[in-house]
Amino acid sequence: MRFTLFKKILISMLFICTLMVLGMAWLINYSFQSGLKNYVNRGEEERMQLIAEQISPYYSEQTGWKKLTIDEWEVAAAPVFFRPVKGGEEPKKLDNRTRRFLKRIDILDESFISIFNNRKPKPQDELIKVPIKQQEKTIGWVVTKKHNAISGALERSFYHQQQTHFMWVVLWMTLLSFVLAWLLVRHFLTPLKRLENAACALQEGDYSTQIEVSGEDELAALSNRFNELSRSLLHQKESREQWLADISHELRTPISVLKSEIEAIQDGIRKAEPKYINSLHYQVQNLSELVNDLYQLSLSDEGIQFDLSDRVDVLQIINTSCAQYQLRSTEKNIQLQTSFDTAEAVWIEGDKKSLTQLLSNLLENSLRYTDAPGSLKVHLSCSNKLVNICIEDSAPGVPEEALPKLFERLYRVDKSRSRLSGGAGLGLSICQKIVQAHQGKMVATHSQLGGLAITISLPLSVASHK
Repeated sequence: MRFTLFKKILISMLFICTLMVLGMAWLINYSFQSGLKNYVNRGEEERMQLIAEQISPYYSEQTGWKKLTIDEWEVAAAPVFFRPVKGGEEPKKLDNRTRRFLKRIDILDESFISIFNNRKPKPQDELIKVPIKQQEKTIGWVVTKKHNAISGALERSFYHQQQTHFMWVVLWMTLLSFVLAWLLVRHFLTPLKRLENAACALQEGDYSTQIEVSGEDELAALSNRFNELSRSLLHQKESREQWLADISHELRTPISVLKSEIEAIQDGIRKAEPKYINSLHYQVQNLSELVNDLYQLSLSDEGIQFDLSDRVDVLQIINTSCAQYQLRSTEKNIQLQTSFDTAEAVWIEGDKKSLTQLLSNLLENSLRYTDAPGSLKVHLSCSNKLVNICIEDSAPGVPEEALPKLFERLYRVDKSRSRLSGGAGLGLSICQKIVQAHQGKMVATHSQLGGLAITISLPLSVASHK
């Protein structure tokens, strides 16, 4: 049988409640027993005080306690327990309970020696002592042993009656504890049950599952975490489906063009002339670039890390990359400018090959989408242990709502960033992966030149800012 968490907590609570009820019952019983013994002892002490007053006249300074013999003892103490009946009738006889009480009593003289047997009480005996006084002088003692156990029939009957009541109280308290523990455990574990059901739904692929959250305790925090996980999985599922659909669409376009042009040559509609071969080569090149970009993204998704152990001069990479694109920018009638806040080397710890690819992708992206005549500016600055690289271009710009989506895979802005300009919308996604691998940040904003500005912040090498 499966020992569920519900059973574990319920049994634990029942065990604790039962221990507490039993412990409380024992303490109450002990307190009641002690109180009952004290009550009996106190009652006997009060009667002993009356006896002391009653037998005080039997003492004289000349003869001491000789008048009070053991035979006259009960007669001398009898008036304490009843009064003579009117009309001169003889008093009632003492009952057995009273006789037993009187037999337990001893009378001691001022030297604490019994007047009946000339013995002193044992030192270990716990005694109730009441002084016998005559004219404010202590002339003796009325003593008896304290009750360390409930011995009287009446007291025992009362004690057993109370014990029975205690047992019923303990039983009902235990049953009540069981019911309350069951209700409380069920109440507190209800969120876990909802969480279990939601997890089963999530396991079956229902990523839209959400848990109703109530309260602000740890279970509520766990439920919120689960809801966030569910939303994240749903978003990833939708992104994956959209990703597959976009890839299929991107691959279908060049493949369809290749197929139609090859079939035209095969059917004799077109001859294998250089211009048609160049068109085929162009489509194959686009397809190759797309596949290569997909491969780069798959490597980053699989967690393949870049080699960040080298010290790289960012200034040199920017100069080299801009020099390579200078001719192409001139041909497109786009002015490429660079400005640096420092002429010295700017060192960071990173992978030179991936950083070169980062600059190349960003420059390629700007040249591809900037209208001619236009401007392209690359600026470098250092602040707060960071190197900041800003690449901004002129019109056309990017709508405000499109800025956060630029780094999404296969995302392209309509019109000014259309497919007619080339590319599959993967370049900026690859750039973001490279920047993140170097513990940096990349942000897209509006450019002061009228187009798009991409700002990259990378941590400087430790040796560079000491």
